[in-house]
Amino acid sequence: MSHARLASAALAAFLLTACPPPPLDPQPPTAAAARGSETVFVIEAQGSPLVVDWQPEHRGDLEVAMRDGVAVVGYDSKGLRLLKDCHIDGTYGFVGVSTKEQVIVLQSSDEVMANLPATGLSIVARVGAELGTSSEIDIAMVMVGKKRTTWVSASPADLKGECRGATHFIRGATVGAFALQSAARGQARATAELFGAGVTAGQARQRQLRSVDGSLDACRQASPDASAPPARCAALLRLDLVRLADRSPALAASKLDASSDGGVCPAGFVFAGGKCTKPGSAPHACKVGDVSDCTAQCQRGSLASCDTLGLMYLIGRGVTASDAEALKLFDKACTGKSDSGCFHLGLMVREGRGIAKSAVKGLELMFPACEAGLAMACGVAGRDFFAGLGVPRDRALGLKLIRNACNGGDPFSCEALGGITATGIGGIAKDERQARVLFKRACDGGAIGGCTGIGFMHETGRGGPKKEGLADTIYRTFCEVNPVACVDRGIALMYDLGRRKKDWSQAGVELRKGCDEAIRMGGAAGLGLVACVLQNELYGGKYRIDPELARSTVDVLAESCQAKEARDCTALAVVSLGIGKRADGKKLIQLACEMGDRWACELGKPGVLK
Repeated sequence: MSHARLASAALAAFLLTACPPPPLDPQPPTAAAARGSETVFVIEAQGSPLVVDWQPEHRGDLEVAMRDGVAVVGYDSKGLRLLKDCHIDGTYGFVGVSTKEQVIVLQSSDEVMANLPATGLSIVARVGAELGTSSEIDIAMVMVGKKRTTWVSASPADLKGECRGATHFIRGATVGAFALQSAARGQARATAELFGAGVTAGQARQRQLRSVDGSLDACRQASPDASAPPARCAALLRLDLVRLADRSPALAASKLDASSDGGVCPAGFVFAGGKCTKPGSAPHACKVGDVSDCTAQCQRGSLASCDTLGLMYLIGRGVTASDAEALKLFDKACTGKSDSGCFHLGLMVREGRGIAKSAVKGLELMFPACEAGLAMACGVAGRDFFAGLGVPRDRALGLKLIRNACNGGDPFSCEALGGITATGIGGIAKDERQARVLFKRACDGGAIGGCTGIGFMHETGRGGPKKEGLADTIYRTFCEVNPVACVDRGIALMYDLGRRKKDWSQAGVELRKGCDEAIRMGGAAGLGLVACVLQNELYGGKYRIDPELARSTVDVLAESCQAKEARDCTALAVVSLGIGKRADGKKLIQLACEMGDRWACELGKPGVLK
């Protein structure tokens, strides 16, 4: 099953509409009166608008929508609005982070409308000409966690319900408490003051706008290990929006998904100081692909730009790929305490890309990013600790990190957790129904092992009805999407499945695709290794078997086989053949066949193996 993929390397490892929330002013003026224009600033692809200006009942609608599925919005020249009757079939998890406090100051009408797209026009009109001269909008935020779905991309075909006007889905949201008010310009305010502590009656009377949700004290007592935010610190603060695109979400998650702050603002704005603002003297986060600006901003001290530029050098986006340049940039970002920069530097150290390989050092670099809520960092560390890949095995820590990463939106961790849950190893209770749920979350995010994991559950009837025809369709469909899934497809072609007859010739074609892709991705391990060994054993292949990857795969499969997972016993048998333990391999094939695995029975027939 897909649990074997715990051993794989992962370096890079993103109508009838509801009415928009009303502004704070009960009688909003027109857009023309607010700005002399009837349009607002619109993001091009991804964006991170604040929602602290929404009225309580509309933030409540948003919370309900995110409980019922993956929420969808319309974001166009009319502003940002929730589509209450539209959703994507999926869920959000929650991951806690160390409590962070931030004060954001919006000093112009453009900044208000770029950062508060739902009601910005009305706020500008209410505050009037004083905004930008004698007044400003101050926002204090206390952040304790993130809600995140595994969906990294979606198309209009994925929408369900009344969805006319849909443009983006909500990939996640920052959770905590906030206080928003208009105030005299230029007066430095601490978080506590904005939440109400120490404010005089005279100051209160001068405010034109005032909105608070949550308790500062409750947020300061939040634990990053909590499975949910405190009762009085659960307000939605900032959304992560992704534009709907005409492509399948089954494609693997973007390698740039973990980048810091690039590309979150409308055209003509940059991200600096926690807000979208016009370019100025202060360094800002550059956008992915803008080599010139990324270089300039990194030199000026923007750690986010150094990190983004490093990713561009890592994958050759707009520049000639260079591990050496990527290392320099990630090191600069990490030295400056960029969580994302440390994560990417840790990945390169862990994999030995342009630097001495050290799993221990790599994970040490990643941990700050994990603690800051970067799910991919927790996922990589968790899978390594769980399997003991280059570090001492620590099942309790590994499982905790994997679960946090899955809740934080990392589909590959949901895939791993699905495999663990299906087999009941590592001290976790076996729960095949929950495994199906986890595999779906993984598949939603493009982790192909999650998709084929669902296929295997349908094939065997585990955790739900047995549907062999559907399983065959899943294997075929996702093999066409990603060569990694062709391993499962190739294995399934070795025996009759539903109404489809076995086809060993086509099985060889699919296994070769999976083996080649595993090698291209950094080394054949897990089911990729199984595919390479089968190529050597059955189809005259000459693939080299990496001893280290083979050992890690054997460790994972052996435990699963001991838990009476027949399919993993067969996979273990194949790997044993590949590393010269032929007697052990043939005994395991016989055992797996007796346990009911049809693949093992085919491999055990006379004359199939040498």
